[in-house]
Amino acid sequence: MSNESKKLETPLQNIITYLCFKANPNSMRKLMKLVYLVDVYHQEMFGERLTGVPFRHYDFGAFASDIYWTLEELYDVGILREEVVETRTGHRAVIPWPCVSETVIELPDSGFAALKAVIEDWGGASPEGVVRFTKRTLPFVGTPYGELIDFSRNDPVIEYARQHGVSEAEAATEDLLSNEELVSKVLNADQELRDGAPLLDELDVFAE
Repeated sequence: MSNESKKLETPLQNIITYLCFKANPNSMRKLMKLVYLVDVYHQEMFGERLTGVPFRHYDFGAFASDIYWTLEELYDVGILREEVVETRTGHRAVIPWPCVSETVIELPDSGFAALKAVIEDWGGASPEGVVRFTKRTLPFVGTPYGELIDFSRNDPVIEYARQHGVSEAEAATEDLLSNEELVSKVLNADQELRDGAPLLDELDVFAE
């Protein structure tokens, strides 16, 4: 650890800093959606969220004011700074940028696994592409506008039952098992996720 290395105190500080070092998010919008995806991936992979940050369903996707406050903390301690960049459309944008050469990231192994999966899938994507995908994830789609996003709503069987007005047992037996193509897609997607493939979104699950 170099003399410039600084200590991070909270899980969200660690996650944001890791993303700024590894994913080079080129907008605040993308950074916020990447943090959201870390929770979505961690919930799907390990059965629980990583950050616990309250995200809400808003017009431009998942939103959490805690990310802004945490960025201010990271600016204050000198780990990140605000950098002004020019976007592809010629506009000026302010993004968080590391101002230390290295720092120690402290997260459970599951946290690093989720972060690495998110960066592999979305680190190089455009902000618009990340926003589009996050607005199609099952937790976002399953949460009414303005309410806190329920990250437990990522089970395709449960969401199918909710969307079709049937019980979960009926969804798992009659509606799902009678549709061989859908069953095949869900099972294949589950296996691919275990092998490191991207998550399903609601289009993957419910598209005709």
